[in-house]
Amino acid sequence: MSNYPIPADEQARLAALHELKLLDCSAEPAFDRVTRLVSRLLEVPIALVTLIDAHRQWLKSRVGLDVEHTPRSESVCNWTINQRSPLVIEDLSRDPRFSHFSGVDRPDGLRFYVGIPLYNSAGVALGSLCAVDHQPRQIDAIQLATLQDLAAIINQDIQLREANRRLAITLAGHAETHRALHERETELRLVIDTAYDAYIGLDGQARVTAWNRAAKQMFGMARGAALGKSIDQLIGSLTLPHAGERSISEALANRRDGRELPVEVRMRAFFVDADTHYSIFVHDITERRQLDALRDKEARQDVLTGLPNRRALDERLPEAMARVARSGQPLALLFLDLDGFKAVNDDHGHDAGDTLLREIASRLLGSVRQTDYVARLAGDEFVVLLEGIDEAAAQAFVQKLVACINAPVALGDAHAEISASIGVALHGPGDVGSAAQLLKMADVAMYATKRAGKPPLRQTTDIDA
Repeated sequence: MSNYPIPADEQARLAALHELKLLDCSAEPAFDRVTRLVSRLLEVPIALVTLIDAHRQWLKSRVGLDVEHTPRSESVCNWTINQRSPLVIEDLSRDPRFSHFSGVDRPDGLRFYVGIPLYNSAGVALGSLCAVDHQPRQIDAIQLATLQDLAAIINQDIQLREANRRLAITLAGHAETHRALHERETELRLVIDTAYDAYIGLDGQARVTAWNRAAKQMFGMARGAALGKSIDQLIGSLTLPHAGERSISEALANRRDGRELPVEVRMRAFFVDADTHYSIFVHDITERRQLDALRDKEARQDVLTGLPNRRALDERLPEAMARVARSGQPLALLFLDLDGFKAVNDDHGHDAGDTLLREIASRLLGSVRQTDYVARLAGDEFVVLLEGIDEAAAQAFVQKLVACINAPVALGDAHAEISASIGVALHGPGDVGSAAQLLKMADVAMYATKRAGKPPLRQTTDIDA
């Protein structure tokens, strides 16, 4: 007794299979095109058209396997034809029906499988169109629908072969078969031509052999102009994978008008007549890059005032201290805390407090040079980084800043008057200490100023000072 399921119509199924004469014959381009498309579109290393004989599985078309047939007892496709519906196994090693198969039961064995039954015109299941991977994975509804569409093309081919055999003696039969075959070829081309991403096919010399509509739009280049071009002329710094491998990378695509587009490139390499060919899908990631840049900016920007935040200061301050060592020009770090801010919140509300903070941020920006740096740490605490300035100039600037801040702030129908306590920390050539230590010194100096009600105190990162 066999250790695999046998369909109820097994005898009729075997008779129909042998009548078509698809077993034990050479490869055919019609089937091979479909398996190559399955491999490219689903990005799997193995794609097969299988036919289930009495005791074996014949691989009518194959990408990623060198054998022509396998035992039926180790055929997952045998379960596919028996259940007569798509079969999806996310991890074969976890399914007791298949985990003992020799192709599964090893570290680098088969894991993912999806198969679609193939039928003749009488609805008899003959085999399967399947995609296989060495890694567990899932398949989404769009990918499954694509695989079913491609299986329908093979079904059409099988059924056309039946029709061809029946109508071979008449001219009308030959004409109908030719028309249907032409429609099938057209349908295959449409799968690629209507893909959302740009598709580029390359020969063994990495020259363009296929170019879909999305590629024309992305590169601004018609198919005729693109054919024969080297991929290096279209996408810079691209490393093609070895045969049987796939890769994903980011690169710059060169449009015909001279502009460059950031793109994600998905590539697969495969053999055709012992020569390596390549299929490439190119996706424009301009919007993704812009969103990443926006998120990066937002992560370093204070939402209320628009000033750089603590994270941005933590990146900027060490760079400025490194420039002191190179240029020999000192810097001053001012730590500023608003006096009377809590009273504004208490008397006028938090909206008024927000208005005041935005106004102070604007005044600080208007008081510094273009080369200086203003950041908001938190609450009513601000930092001003002054590069290329000595102690005397820094103290003079502080007095100017205090006067600027002391000016009344309009809050609707009311006005608020606040002041600021400012601590100054200096860092010159030869001084040691980290950015965190310098910021702490400015903070300590600010609190000393606030307690004493005196002019700003000077601190230094020189531990010997």
